[in-house]
Amino acid sequence: MSHARPWWHGEYRRARKSHRGRHLIPASSPAMLEHDNLEEFQDPANYDLEEAQNSIANGRFYADLAERVGGPVLELACGTGLVAIPVAQRGLAVTGVDASRPMLEHAELKTGDVGCHWILADVRKLDLDECFDLVYLTGNAFQAFLSDADQSALLAVIRKHLSPDGVFAFETRNPSAYDLNAVQDEERWFDYLNTEGCRVQVSGVQQFDEQARVMHWTTYRRWTQSGCERECVTRIACRFSSLEELTELLSTHGFSIEACYGDFDCTPLQPESEQFVLVCR
Repeated sequence: MSHARPWWHGEYRRARKSHRGRHLIPASSPAMLEHDNLEEFQDPANYDLEEAQNSIANGRFYADLAERVGGPVLELACGTGLVAIPVAQRGLAVTGVDASRPMLEHAELKTGDVGCHWILADVRKLDLDECFDLVYLTGNAFQAFLSDADQSALLAVIRKHLSPDGVFAFETRNPSAYDLNAVQDEERWFDYLNTEGCRVQVSGVQQFDEQARVMHWTTYRRWTQSGCERECVTRIACRFSSLEELTELLSTHGFSIEACYGDFDCTPLQPESEQFVLVCR
């Protein structure tokens, strides 16, 4: 059984114990956050360095899906465009929406001549007066919606912006595949080279709110630059939902699940699968 990591770090694993799910919406939930849930998304260039490798599989999955379904395409909680840009490179018109200004500004720098349109907005209140053939979230961004009200607001927005025959797709962690127990002793997660060429050690702790089904992570990044020790501490939270809960929630908003995979290679879902990858109408 794996420990969860903050949603965007879905591929990292702890050896025995476990821990730390993407950007997206200002906090508004029963979890009573003391932060806006956007602290992880203030340094987009280094975010990309941490996440580029992890975005290959989901980028391919959603780009392939978009080619089959057709456009236009809407990505909610798009971040720096790690997936939206590859989708657009398939020749599709893509609109990306995110609540983090730094992430979207970085996405714009990367776009070039690719057909992406970026919008700064709270996706729970989105009203574009346009419909899309494919709407998706990735990077486990669905887990950033921390309450029943947040999830319902999201799905209402998706239903409003989805064309009559359109497809909605997203992935989220399978809570049964993760150890959600509290980890109070700081654990080393991974290292990476930042934009300055410094090796950053990333570690953290976790605390699970069982009633709200929300995991709270504190992440520590430490590096040495010009002989000085540096540290950046961020907090983030995400919600875990069972497949039964997701099925009921989706049905309430008029969605049915057409396919449910255990990974981005379309492997059939198993009890031990680490993700639910859902394709809905």
